[in-house]
Amino acid sequence: MAVERVQSAIARARAKRAGLETVFDADDIPMPDDDDVVIEPVAREDWNLLPKSGMTASILDRARIVTGGVSKNATAFDMLRTKVLQRMKAEGWKRIAITSADKNCGKSTVALNLGFSLARQSELRAILVEADLRRPSLAKVLRITPPAGLAQVLRREVPFPKALVRVRDNLAVLANRARSPDSAELLHSGMVPSVLAEIERAYQPDVTIFDLPPLMEADDTLAFLGNVDCALLVTTAEHTTTTQIEACVREISDRTALAGIVLNKYRGAGAITGY
Repeated sequence: MAVERVQSAIARARAKRAGLETVFDADDIPMPDDDDVVIEPVAREDWNLLPKSGMTASILDRARIVTGGVSKNATAFDMLRTKVLQRMKAEGWKRIAITSADKNCGKSTVALNLGFSLARQSELRAILVEADLRRPSLAKVLRITPPAGLAQVLRREVPFPKALVRVRDNLAVLANRARSPDSAELLHSGMVPSVLAEIERAYQPDVTIFDLPPLMEADDTLAFLGNVDCALLVTTAEHTTTTQIEACVREISDRTALAGIVLNKYRGAGAITGY
C-alpha cells in the first residue's frame, strides 16, 4: 500500500495546485536583483588540485553507498540518476536539493548514492554540498576530515576550495565538521546566492546536489529552496504519511520545481515515482 499512498498524495497535491488561483513554477520565484548578489572575483580553479580521500570498499559499505562500483543493488539509484539527469538537462537545471518530511527517511543516503552514481559517468563533474547544518553526517560516514564546512564558507571565514574534498575523480564533497546553531539564518542569508555562484564559476560542475534538513523539522530548508532549480522528496514506506507528503509537495512547489518523490525502504518493485 505504500506506493499507492504516495501516488494518491501526489494526485491530491496536483489537484489542489490545479485549483489554486496562482500556480507557482520555477520561473515564478522572485530571484535576487543582480545588485543584491555580490560575487567575489573568482579564478577558474584546477579541479585536480582538490585534496582527494580514498573511499575503500568497507567505507562505502558502512555508509550504505551501493553505487560506488558495479552492483545489482545500484540499479534503483542508477535509474534515479538517469531520470534526474534527463529532467535537469531538458530544463537546463544545475542544482538539485534532496530533502524529506522528517528524519530517518534516508535522504543523506539517497544524496550520497546519487552522487556516486553520477561519478560513474566520467564526462560529468558533480559536487555534493551538505546543507544540513543541524544534523551533519557526511564527514562521519565518509570517514573524511574536512578543513571547514558550509557554515564557515558562508561566513567567509574559509574560501570554498579549502572546504572541498574529492571522493572520486569527478565528485567533490563539501561536508560539515560540526552543527551550526544559527543554521536557518545562514541558509537564509544573502551570502548563499553569491557563494553558490562563485563555486559554479570556479569549478563548473554539471550537477550540484544539496543535502538539506528534513522539511518539517525546521525552517532551514524553506529558507534555502529558492536557491536550487529543483528538489527530490525522500519518503519512507509505512512511515511517511499522506498528509506529510501533501504538505511537503506544497512547500517545495511554492519555492522551486519538484523533480520527483523517492519511496525509500520499500521491498516491492519500483522505489521511485515522479510528479
